[in-house]
Amino acid sequence: MADFGFVGAAYEAPSIYQDAQECINFRPEIDPTLPQGARQVIALYPTPGLTNVVTLQNAQQVRGMRTVSGGDYLVVVCGPYVYVMGSTFTATIVGQLNSSTGQVGITDNGLNVYIVDGSNRYTWRISNPASAVFQGTISGTTLTVTLLQSGTISAGQSLFGIGISNQTVITSGSGTSWTINQSHTIASPIQMNSATVGAVITADMSGTTLTVSAVSSGTLYAGQTITGSTVTAKTIITALGSGTVLSETIATAGTGYAVNENITVLGGVYGSSPATYTVTSIGGSGAVTGLTRTFSGQYTSVPANNASTSSDGSGTGLTLTLTFGTGTGSTGNYVINNSQTVTSRTMYGLNFSELPSTDGAFAGGSTVDIVDNYFIYNRPNTQQYAASDVLSPITYGLSFASKFTGPDDLVSLIVDHGQIYLLGEKTSEVWADVGTFPFPFQRIPGASSQHGIAAQFSMARFGNSFAYVSRNDRGQAVIVQMNGYFPQRISTHAVENTLVNQTISDAVAYTYQLEGHECYVVSFPTLELTWVYDGATQLWHKWLWTDTQNNYKRHRSNCGALFQNQFLVGDYENGQIYRLDPNNYTDNGTHIRRMRRCPHLVADFQRQYFDELQLQFQPGVGLQGIETFPLGDNDIGINPQAMLRWSNDGGSTWSNEHWAGIGKVGKYQNRIIWRRLGQARDRIYEVVVTDPVKAVIVSANLKASVGEN
Repeated sequence: MADFGFVGAAYEAPSIYQDAQECINFRPEIDPTLPQGARQVIALYPTPGLTNVVTLQNAQQVRGMRTVSGGDYLVVVCGPYVYVMGSTFTATIVGQLNSSTGQVGITDNGLNVYIVDGSNRYTWRISNPASAVFQGTISGTTLTVTLLQSGTISAGQSLFGIGISNQTVITSGSGTSWTINQSHTIASPIQMNSATVGAVITADMSGTTLTVSAVSSGTLYAGQTITGSTVTAKTIITALGSGTVLSETIATAGTGYAVNENITVLGGVYGSSPATYTVTSIGGSGAVTGLTRTFSGQYTSVPANNASTSSDGSGTGLTLTLTFGTGTGSTGNYVINNSQTVTSRTMYGLNFSELPSTDGAFAGGSTVDIVDNYFIYNRPNTQQYAASDVLSPITYGLSFASKFTGPDDLVSLIVDHGQIYLLGEKTSEVWADVGTFPFPFQRIPGASSQHGIAAQFSMARFGNSFAYVSRNDRGQAVIVQMNGYFPQRISTHAVENTLVNQTISDAVAYTYQLEGHECYVVSFPTLELTWVYDGATQLWHKWLWTDTQNNYKRHRSNCGALFQNQFLVGDYENGQIYRLDPNNYTDNGTHIRRMRRCPHLVADFQRQYFDELQLQFQPGVGLQGIETFPLGDNDIGINPQAMLRWSNDGGSTWSNEHWAGIGKVGKYQNRIIWRRLGQARDRIYEVVVTDPVKAVIVSANLKASVGEN
C-alpha cells in the first residue's frame, strides 16, 4: 500500500473519527514534476529552526520590527526601548516608549521612522544610531565611563541605555568623566550608547516661536524635539518658519461670527493648506475677539497684510495681520508646540521625539502605514483615522476622517496597491488619494465589504495582497486573503475548528519567505497555538515550540522582517532576535518535536493485518560523533531515531512507543521499518522525531492484508 496518505498536511476534523491528521513542525513540499498520486509527489520537510543573532539588553517582549527603506537599518521595539541595528547587528538604543507590552506599528518614509503603541505616536529621524558604545555609571549629572567599546564620546550627543530617560544629552566633559543634562542614579556599570544629536543651536523661545540665532551643527526639521536648560519637556518643532504663520493680530473684527466657527486665510500661494483658525470668543454683533490657530499654513508666497478670511459660518469682514517665520532648517524662526519664555542659550535638536497630544486631531494610534508620503494611522476605539503632512511626522489638525460603511469601530488599516484598506470590527472599506484638502483621501464607491477583522495584529502582507483573521455579523475565526476589494477564505475547517469559541483577538501575524515558500504565520497566544499557511502549496501546518516538559506551545516568533539577506524574528518574551535557519534543526538549542499523524486506515471496517510499515526518511543524516553509553546530551543526533505509535480506536488511545533508527551519518541505504504491527479495523499511525537532524519524510509504504469478514 504505497503512499496511503501518510505524507500530508494538518487536518484534524471536529470529530477525530472523521479525520485526525496532524502535521507539526513539518511543512509539506509538492513536486510539480510528478503526477498526482505518485510516490514522493508530497514530502515533509522540517520547519526552519531558530539561530540567535542578538539578545537585546532588556530581554523583554519584541513588540515589532521593520527594515528601514534603503535596507541600512533594522528598527526593533523591545519592551519600552527602541533599538536600531546596522549591518554588524550591533543593537543600540535610540529612544524609549511610554509603554512596554503589546504589539506596535512601525513604518517609515525614508526620512523618519514612525511608531505607534496605542496611546502615543513617536518618530525617529533616520541617522547614525551610535557614535560610541561603552559601559558606565551615572551619579546625578555625572557620567563615568568604565569601558569604551567603540567610537568616540563627545559633548552634543544623546545618551541611551536601560533606565536612562529620553532627552538625556551629554553637555560637556572629556575622557572618562562627562556631564549630562538630566540627573540619574545608575550605580553599577551598564551598557550605554551615544549618538550625535540632530542639531546644536543657540536660540530663545517666546510663546510658541523658536528663534534660532546660530546653528553649531546639524539641521532643524518639523517633528524634532528641542531640549535645553529650562525648556519645557517634550517641546517639538511643529512647523518650519519659512512660509509659516508665527503670530497674528486682529486687524478688523468683522460681524456675525460665532464661537467655534472655522476661519480660513485667503490669498497667497500655499502647498497643502493655508492658515486656519477657530473662533474662541466674540463681542457685540458677533465681532471676533479671540482666535486659536489650528494650522500655520505652508506658503510659497505669503498673503499680503491685512489678510482677508473666509468662514464656514455666517461671519464676514474679519481681516488679520500675519507675521511669518523665516526658518528652513538653519537660523530663523520656527513654530513649537509648548508656549514658554526661554532666553538665548544652547539647545539641542534630538532625533527621537514623542509627538504631543496636540499633534493632529487626536492622540495615539495603534496601526500605521505609509502611502504617497503620508503617514496614516487610526484612532483606537473609534472610527477615525488621520494622515500626516507630506514627508513629515506632523499632522494637520483637520487631516482626519471616519470609516462609515458600518457603525463598527475601525480596528486596523493597511495600504495595498496604493489604496488604504480600513478594516472594522465587522465591515471594511477602501479609500484612495484624490488630493483634496484638508484630508487628501476619499472612499472608493463599491469597495466596501461585510467582513471585518477579529484580531488587530493578525493582518500581514501575503502574496499580492494581505491576509488576516476575519469577523462579521455572522461569526468569526475564518482566515482570509484579500482578493481585490473582497476577502477570500484560505483557512480550512480543521484550522477554524481550533479557533471556534476561543479567544482570538490577541492573534499576531507576519509573513516570511524561504526557499520559494511564502508563509503566513499567525499565532494565538491565549491558545498557545501557531498556524502557518504556505502560499506555494496552499496547505496548512502547525509550527510549535516544545517546552522542557515536552508540551507544545506557540512558536517563539512574535514579529519578523527581512534584513541583511536574512529573515529575522523577535521572541515574544526574552528579547532575542533569531534568524529563520533551514539548516538549524533546533529552536536556538531547544529540541523541536516534529510529528506526523496519518489518516484513518479503514477497509470497510474489516479486520486488517499489518505486517510492515516502512518510512522513507532521507537517510544518513546523523550527526558526527561517537555514541557513549549510557547515552548523554552529547549523543543526541548521532544515531537519530523515529518513534512510532498507533491507535486502533480512531485516535482515542495509543499504543506503546516503538523506536527505530533513521540512519547514522553516511548510512545512505538505511531503511526504517517496523514489523508485526498487529491488527485493527481502524488504524492511525503517528511518527515523532526529536533529534536535531534533517528529518525529511519522502514517502511511506505499508504491507497489510484484509480479513475475509
